[in-house]
Amino acid sequence: MKNITFIKTNMMLAAALLTAGVIMSYKVAEEKAAETVYYYNSNDVSEGAFATVGNWSSSISPSCLTSGNRPCKMVVPDGTSLSDQIGGKTNDEVLDIHPDERRP
Repeated sequence: MKNITFIKTNMMLAAALLTAGVIMSYKVAEEKAAETVYYYNSNDVSEGAFATVGNWSSSISPSCLTSGNRPCKMVVPDGTSLSDQIGGKTNDEVLDIHPDERRP
């Protein structure tokens, strides 16, 4: 009899905790939105080349790891595009987005 009373009185608390747990799990999933990583896949270092979307690929390029002062990797958050990140920028502005990803 005591167990039934205990269950009845705490049923609302258990339901509230369960609901909060489910809601928080969805919030965490939303915050971990997928991002896309692009790699500079060109030998072109002329002005404006780093902002050309066609010079980037989602597969790694060995040249970005071994060649000159050029970008290597660009991380693009979910909900934006590579064009949104680099469109209309100069080479120096593109390099400034992720300076630690540049390989000298």
